[in-house]
Amino acid sequence: MGNQVTPLPELIAEPTNARSMSFMGTHEYLAPEIIKGEGHGSAVDWWTFGIFLYELLFGKTPFKGSENRATLFNVVGQPLRFPDSSVMNVQVEELTIENCKSLNSTFRGKLPQSLKKLNIYNCEKLQCLLDNNEDTCSSSSSKFIILPEENAVNSYTSHLEDLYIKRCPALTCLLSTDLLSITLTRLQISYCSKFTTLSSTGQLPMLLKHLDIQSCSELTALLPKGQLPETLETISIYSCEKLEWIVEKFHNNKALCEIHIWACDNLKSFPEGLHTLSGLRSIEINCNDFACFPKGGFPNSNFTLVIEGCEKLEALPNEINTLSSLKIYNCPNMSLSEEGLFTKLESLSIKSVKQYKALIQLGLHNFTSLAYFHISGNLDRESLQEEEVKITLPRSLTVLWIEELTKLKYLPLKGLEDLPSLESLWISDCAELISLPSLPSSLLELEIRKCPLLKELTPLSSLPSSLLKLEISDCPSLKKTCKRDKGKEWSKIADIPSVYIDCKFIYDSQEESEA
Repeated sequence: MGNQVTPLPELIAEPTNARSMSFMGTHEYLAPEIIKGEGHGSAVDWWTFGIFLYELLFGKTPFKGSENRATLFNVVGQPLRFPDSSVMNVQVEELTIENCKSLNSTFRGKLPQSLKKLNIYNCEKLQCLLDNNEDTCSSSSSKFIILPEENAVNSYTSHLEDLYIKRCPALTCLLSTDLLSITLTRLQISYCSKFTTLSSTGQLPMLLKHLDIQSCSELTALLPKGQLPETLETISIYSCEKLEWIVEKFHNNKALCEIHIWACDNLKSFPEGLHTLSGLRSIEINCNDFACFPKGGFPNSNFTLVIEGCEKLEALPNEINTLSSLKIYNCPNMSLSEEGLFTKLESLSIKSVKQYKALIQLGLHNFTSLAYFHISGNLDRESLQEEEVKITLPRSLTVLWIEELTKLKYLPLKGLEDLPSLESLWISDCAELISLPSLPSSLLELEIRKCPLLKELTPLSSLPSSLLKLEISDCPSLKKTCKRDKGKEWSKIADIPSVYIDCKFIYDSQEESEA
């Protein structure tokens, strides 16, 4: 019949627990269960694949005997051994060890000299990466990975540069001696729940540049004693709940340019010597119990400071006139004092009414270098009332972003229209805003988002002729008044080259026909 459906071919898949007694292959590639006649499944293919890899690396198979019978005996009864790295016939630059649930150790002298990057992932029995204890090395129950000792007899110099360790829940420490390659420049450890210390000796590789620790819940300090390498450039620590200190003191760490610490709620301060970090470019701190910066304040360098979620922090050091960028979010007890004037500050972002009121008292117009200013409401939606004193903006401002001032009907700004350098104005999430002030003649870009009551762009008859871009999103009242050829505000925006309303280009012919 014409509508008869052709039946699908029958597909039969072998169950994962299916066993077979038949086989075909060369003796030295056979898995032990094949030789023993125990029956086997598809998993034996992985054994063969491993033999192939071994042969590619070392130029021979691991169980090859003088005859076939000896080969079969070796497969069944002989443990897998790796030859010294000196017999390797390839230059391995990157090695990944992953999902080796029974991995106990990789003894010294077994990694190739050419190795530059080592990744160790999901090895649940790995307890310590390096150890120089001979008893540990020879023990059949060893649970340690051991890398080459730099000065050992008949050994070689390691050239390892990058080391990444992730999800090794039994790992407790990285170094119990100084065996790690002196060439190591990048170290990352993450999601190792029992990891407690980097080094019991207080020493890290002398050329280390980048250190990244994430989600190691038992880590209390980077180094209980000793010093950070002088070459260290970046420190990043995330979600280490028990971290109490980084290091006792910064010593000759002039290369250190970035310190980022997040969600380490037991950390209360930074090490002494913070002011000596002449190369510092960025500090980011988001730790609930962080309470103070060390004596001496900040270094004499232009850098960015981001402080977020530090509920116990009450003040910044007095020596803050070197800051070029400052962000303060969700720090309800922190205030800005007149003792540390921000004369060099170029960028300022705040998310608290307390800091906003402090800026009114200090006089934001005195921040003569300020080019970027971002003011936002805080998490409990507290915001300024209309009767609060308005703030006077500095004439140096080029970008102004106003966000989440949910109770304001008017922007609390003085002299906005007189700013000679303002190029970008962004206003978003101001639920009760009903009017905008006059805009400066220098304005190039205006973005307005989520201001549902706003109907008018300017009290004047026109917008600045300098305006090149206008974006309006989630503002239903304003969208209506800006409707092409029909809205009250249309004449004010008709000459702007780029206008988008709810992500649609209003000059598009298709949009016009749909309207």
